[in-house]
Amino acid sequence: MHAAVRCLIGAIAAAPFTAKAQSYFQQQVDYRISVRLDDATNELFAHEEFDYTNNAPQALDTLWLHLWPNAYRDRNTALCRQKDAQDDFDLHFAKAEERGYIDSLDFRNDGVKLAWGLDTDNPDIGWVALPKPLATGEGITLSTPFHVKVPDAKFSRLGHTGQAYYITQWFPKPAVFDNTGWHAFPYLDQGEFYSEFGSFDVDITLPANYVLAATGERIDNTAEDAFMDSLAAVPPSFVMSESLSDPFPASAKRMKTVRFKQDNVHDFAWFADKRYKVRKGAVVLPHSGRSVTTWTLFTPRNAALWSDAITYVNESVRLYSKWVGDYRYASCTAVDGTIAAGGGMEYPMITIIGNEGSRFDLDDVIAHEVGHNWFYGMLGSNERDHPWMDEGMNSFFEQRYIEERYPGKKTRYYTGLDLSGALLRHPLDFRTRNEQDYRFNARRNWDQPPETTSAAFTETNYGSDVYSKTALVLDQLFHDLGSERFDSCTHTYFDAWAMKHPQPADVQASYEKASGEKLDWCFNQLLQTSDKVDVIALRLKSDMLTYRSTATTGFPFPLTAWNGADNLGTTWVSGVQGKNKVALPWSNATRIRIDDQARTMDIDRRNNEVRSFGLLKRTRPPAFRFLGGLERDDRRSIFWTPAVGYNTHDGVMAGLALYNTVYPSQRFEWALLPMYGFTSGRLAGGGRLMWNDDRVQSSWLRNIHAGVSGFAASLYGVSEVEQWYQRLVPSIQFDPELKPTGPQAYLRYRSVMLWDHAEGTLRTSNNDVPINSASRSIYHEVSGNISRVNGFNPFDITVTSLNSDVFNRVSLDANWSSIYDANKHRVSLRLFTGTFLSRDRALMRPEMGWRMYWGSSDLLYDHLYTDRQYVGENTAIQTNIDQGGFRTPTAIGTSDTWIAAMNMEVDLPFALPLVAFASYGAAPFSTITQDGKTTDWSGNWEAGIGIRFLRDIAEVWVPLTFSKDIQNEQDLRGFNLTDRIRIVLALEKLDPTQTLRKLPH
Repeated sequence: MHAAVRCLIGAIAAAPFTAKAQSYFQQQVDYRISVRLDDATNELFAHEEFDYTNNAPQALDTLWLHLWPNAYRDRNTALCRQKDAQDDFDLHFAKAEERGYIDSLDFRNDGVKLAWGLDTDNPDIGWVALPKPLATGEGITLSTPFHVKVPDAKFSRLGHTGQAYYITQWFPKPAVFDNTGWHAFPYLDQGEFYSEFGSFDVDITLPANYVLAATGERIDNTAEDAFMDSLAAVPPSFVMSESLSDPFPASAKRMKTVRFKQDNVHDFAWFADKRYKVRKGAVVLPHSGRSVTTWTLFTPRNAALWSDAITYVNESVRLYSKWVGDYRYASCTAVDGTIAAGGGMEYPMITIIGNEGSRFDLDDVIAHEVGHNWFYGMLGSNERDHPWMDEGMNSFFEQRYIEERYPGKKTRYYTGLDLSGALLRHPLDFRTRNEQDYRFNARRNWDQPPETTSAAFTETNYGSDVYSKTALVLDQLFHDLGSERFDSCTHTYFDAWAMKHPQPADVQASYEKASGEKLDWCFNQLLQTSDKVDVIALRLKSDMLTYRSTATTGFPFPLTAWNGADNLGTTWVSGVQGKNKVALPWSNATRIRIDDQARTMDIDRRNNEVRSFGLLKRTRPPAFRFLGGLERDDRRSIFWTPAVGYNTHDGVMAGLALYNTVYPSQRFEWALLPMYGFTSGRLAGGGRLMWNDDRVQSSWLRNIHAGVSGFAASLYGVSEVEQWYQRLVPSIQFDPELKPTGPQAYLRYRSVMLWDHAEGTLRTSNNDVPINSASRSIYHEVSGNISRVNGFNPFDITVTSLNSDVFNRVSLDANWSSIYDANKHRVSLRLFTGTFLSRDRALMRPEMGWRMYWGSSDLLYDHLYTDRQYVGENTAIQTNIDQGGFRTPTAIGTSDTWIAAMNMEVDLPFALPLVAFASYGAAPFSTITQDGKTTDWSGNWEAGIGIRFLRDIAEVWVPLTFSKDIQNEQDLRGFNLTDRIRIVLALEKLDPTQTLRKLPH
């Protein structure tokens, strides 16, 4: 998962820390550990001894160790920093009793004390100086006592929930040393493991009524064997617990010691809970015919859900053995538990499964986690540097498992996009679910190559690219090669690299060797880049298809042909990059569709069909669909929904929204919203057209967005004169290519063109004056922004230049926040400053100047107001936090030269969303006396309280106290407390047709 991967160079080591590329070798580490659980204090007291064998071609004088319980000890760990960056602040603000650590270490060799220490940047990485350089082929035995304070399980993998214990990554463990050097890295949630193979001999002492499961096989304990068999023989209760959590029985006074041994594994985990129910089964392996014992352990609360879980384990072992290679161990176990690190977590021979909502979901997660016994357990790749080799490859076989066990199964799958209720109910098969995950960021050009280190992935991309995209790539390879050839490739890979440390090149070499094909399109383009593949059908003539492909030469795709309504069949072809022709095996095809069954990485299949007849041979008829839904491959969807609106000038408005902005994102987006105002009797509403060049492949540019938007609405009419405005805004925005996990930026230009109209008869006491006028204003705005929306200190900085034929001005709007508790309450600071570079005083209007209080002074008509001109008594309280950012309705602080202001907000630490605020602003003022004109400046302030329903969108502000000048003005205007209440209602930020583009990546 998400990780900061480091290869550490120790000044205390005389031998080289890294090694040159060389022939494959593999170190060996054999452990003997004794551990005692104190369930009253949630502590482990242990002693470890391990034999380290150096098979490297050079001597080592230092061993680097993982001391991963220290990841939970304080705020200065990579785990805590990662959690902070992902907006999870539980560990940052954890209580002392919730944290964890490892201490009491004393490394020795033959009783001689050794020098050791912790890495200066990562307390969960340590080093031990050996008494002499360890030569090639030599071994050394190190021993140490250690003590672990077990953290709360809500943080990550190691932990306890009450007296349920999930003991993982808990002992001092040498890092891997391979032909690229040491791989010592801190523990992370997003970013997994890489460990040396060896043997484990572990005895665990704990109260006798605990049910215990662990890596390896129990030995020399017939009593414990009988205890487990007796639990397995008792049918579990299928009645759900009446309480929210199962009560823990008192711990037995008597202690027991259970010993486990296992060879050829690279980790050891154990789980203990006094409430566990047990089921036992067996499965026969498809190749060797050997029987593997299977176990499931679950709490009474989940008994009904887990009633058939032993079948899920059995089928997972059987099918993975069939497709990849026979399971190499004697048993396989799944245990029920609650951990923070996702739905489940794998360890050799045993996996822990989190809370699942249905039997199908449980079967799916068990299959995925049991499958990691192959992709991680027996194929011991570097998960931190090459996560696709375990999570991605395993996700493909998980998909294959579901398609085998539940053919045609549709799942109700929520993608995280809440555009409409229809989308939430959209049924998806398992492959389509993976494809929608991948396309979420790929269609916005925010995806990352699967061959990326865990540290560099965003949290979203770790799932959509490592898991989903890799599964899709291998699914395409599977259907191109066919199941028999694909399985031969996988068996070749497994046979060559089981119980070893394969690298990405080893996977490709194995698959190419067994298939006899060059597979660069798969392992190079699709897995090592974020290139988007689009294969477009251009022309069908006789038995020849013309197409265009953005994929690397060799990219395979299927062609399906029809003659009228008759399906002529499907054939796979090897594509060529660019525009090409391919001969068809049919001479009578009238219609060809590329990838009809959706089994390739084609980013957009709506251009995959062509006919040999008709005027518009490539055009597909539109599909009109209500409200929203997923994109269809065979149609261009147009969505519609009735719309209503209101403002005081148009009154109630009704209309029809038409749009194509569905899931996933569209390159060409459009939305139209014509409306009719029943009070004004006029047409209102708007529209938007936007082209997103989101397939840019550049080292400096990620996206280009170019388009135009428009809007029209009525203004306040005087006498019998109707007034309205029209707005047209062409724009272009450039998003630079920046580190996806870091701050992001954009550079935008837009031209805001406004037309203000007046038409009618102005009646006066003397005569009637006909009015028919239109004025036009054009403003040119260039803005640059850099921001980080997540993490402990989010910020947003915008520099804007606004120019017209009347003035030129620049401004800086800087926002910074600091989270101060686990509930994400924050302290926020804002600084705004602006100045005019030039202006024509004769043409300046009041709304062109700076203001401490924004109100509805919306010069560019950027915001939607229910009462833009403050006509209604109750509708004139809407405002926006802009320029000076004051909440108090005041004219003080207006300026046509410069302005500076600072705003502070503090979320109060209550369940109610209350916010305290204060502002200070300064602006110049002029005084004219008989001695002439003088210019000075003054500062004013305000403070109050607010209610924030939705940050920056729906807020209520109540100013309570202010500076003397503002107080005097309020008294003069007769404003009381209720008159000063202001509401932020930023309806323009709720435009559902733009939601998808704005979601975090």
